Amino acid sequence: MQRQDVNLTNCDREPIHQLGHIQDFGALIAVNSDWIVAHRSTNLEAILGEGRTIALGASLGQLLAQAALAELRSAASSLGMSDQVERLFGLALFGTGELFDCALHSSGANTVIEVERHVTGDMNRQLGVLRPIMTRLERHTDVQPLVDEAARQLRHTLEIDRVMVYRFREDLSGEVIAEAAREDLEKFHGLRYPRSDIPDQARALYLRNRFRIIADIDAEPVPIEPGLSLTGDPLDLSMSSLRAVSPVHIEYLKNMGVGASLSISIIIGGKLWGLFACHHYGPKLLPYSSRPAAELFS
Repeated sequence: MQRQDVNLTNCDREPIHQLGHIQDFGALIAVNSDWIVAHRSTNLEAILGEGRTIALGASLGQLLAQAALAELRSAASSLGMSDQVERLFGLALFGTGELFDCALHSSGANTVIEVERHVTGDMNRQLGVLRPIMTRLERHTDVQPLVDEAARQLRHTLEIDRVMVYRFREDLSGEVIAEAAREDLEKFHGLRYPRSDIPDQARALYLRNRFRIIADIDAEPVPIEPGLSLTGDPLDLSMSSLRAVSPVHIEYLKNMGVGASLSISIIIGGKLWGLFACHHYGPKLLPYSSRPAAELFS
C-alpha cells in the first residue's frame, strides 16, 4: 500500500491505524483462523534471525517450535474482549536459547502477533517499584500535587528526559499542567495547545490503546505485505505497539528536537482525561518488561 501524502490541511483525515508499515524494533505476523500467514512485515529475518522467515499463505507451524505455537494459540484463544492484548514474555519461539516477547491482538478476521527480541530484564523489579510510588501518590488528595509527583516518579522510573502531564479541557484543547524534565531543557509547564494539536482519530486511538511508543523518529518504517487483504482492506493496526508513525507527527517531533516519545493515556470514567506525554532527545526503546508497569502507572 502506498503511503498517501499528508499535510496539515488533511492530517485530521489520515488513517493513522492503517499506514501499512510498522516501526523497526519488532516484526509482525498476521494469521487467519487456520493460522495461515495472511500478512507479514518485511523484516522477519532481521528480528527472528537469518533464515527464519515464512511465506505468505504458509502455516505458522512450519516455522515455530510446537511448544511456542501452543502458547501462542492459548494466548490467542483468550482474546475475547474488544481491544484486548495478550502478552507473552521470554518465549522460546524456535525451541532454542533465543527468547522473544510477543503481543497478540485481534484485527478483523486475523490474529496479529508482534514479536520483539527479549532483553533479559527486570519486570518483577519494575512492577515492584510501583508499590512505593503508589504509596507516595496516595498521600495527595488534590490534583495538582498528585500530577506533579506523578510526573517526577514516571520520569525517574522510565529514565526519560521529559515527562509532561497533558490535560484535556472541556473544549478539547490541552494544557501541560505538570512537568518533570532535565534541568537544561526549556520548560513547557503551563503551555496551552488548541484542539487541532491532536486530531480526533488520534484521540480515539488513545482511548482504545493506552500505550504509544515511538522508539526512533529517524528509523525507516517497515512495510507490511501484502498492503491489502483479499477483500481490499489494509490491516488495522489500532492495537499495535509497533504501528508506524504519521509523517506529520514525525515532522512535528523533529521540529521540537525530539528523538523518541512515549504517550500513556489517562482515562477516567471511560473518558480520555489526559496523557503522560514523554519526550527523549535521542532514540529510546522502553524495554518490553517496563511497559506493563508504565501502563499500570497510568
